[in-house]
Amino acid sequence: MRAVITLLTVPFADKNPQMNEFLTQIRSNSELASMFESIQKDASASSSDTTGMDTS
Repeated sequence: MRAVITLLTVPFADKNPQMNEFLTQIRSNSELASMFESIQKDASASSSDTTGMDTS
């Protein structure tokens, strides 16, 4: 789930047919949708708390 959320940050990822199909499947299942929303909230909160990641 975290990988999907990260992939959604790629420009135009929401235009990808496979990504849209996967998101549709997640959102059609209430349990997965709830999990996805929770992880998405955590990801947005943690990204605002961090100053960046050293990629060297």
